[in-house]
Amino acid sequence: MIPALVFDTDGTLVDARSAVIDAVLEGLAETYGHFSLRAPDLDRTRVCGAMGLPASMFFRVSFDPDSVPRDLHDAFASEFEVRSTRAEVAALHRGASELYPGVEDTLAALAERGHPLALYSNATEPYFQAVVEVHRLGRFFSRTLSLEHAVRQRLARHKSGMVRHLTRGFAQAAVIGDRIHDVEAGRAASAYTVGCLYGFGDSRELSEADWQIANLGELLELPLAALPAKGEAGIAGAARS
Repeated sequence: MIPALVFDTDGTLVDARSAVIDAVLEGLAETYGHFSLRAPDLDRTRVCGAMGLPASMFFRVSFDPDSVPRDLHDAFASEFEVRSTRAEVAALHRGASELYPGVEDTLAALAERGHPLALYSNATEPYFQAVVEVHRLGRFFSRTLSLEHAVRQRLARHKSGMVRHLTRGFAQAAVIGDRIHDVEAGRAASAYTVGCLYGFGDSRELSEADWQIANLGELLELPLAALPAKGEAGIAGAARS
């Protein structure tokens, strides 16, 4: 069977840096106002560093904990998630994100080669569905799953479980993503991994991926059509060399 390919969304297929980061900061500023708290200088670096984390964790680490009374942390994070997601979805519909160069052609070529394609994300379900709708990703992906939906439906509790769910019935799979969380999820699910160097991650955090690529089109040059059983000697070392 031709291996299934599981793609991360933001930083892998969709360049939503401005849309996401600006919207998160907008939602964060609104949340400080909602709780009548003085907002500190908002830190884009903190938000960038949290990209790729599950939404429930993302909204807890994307603000300075010292700027919010400890007894308000849970309520603050929940309100932050609601307001940020609303701003993110609005930004997407305004056209503030775009597919990375070559994404459509690469996905079309992979589908033509017979690869089943799946899409997953740690983001909230409303944001994920907005991305799929705005960029018409349903053209390429027969299976899509956000972590929020997976948890609600008891399909999975983390990214590795999502990979297992999305690749059920396939002997081999590869996970393509831009953060260490994608590499770890793929390895935990006994899938091959491809690290995308153009997203939010870097070569150091993606060093354990079986392959690293500088643009999505390079996927077409990898030997994905006939992957041996994970763990067989030779391919991982050859891929990293």
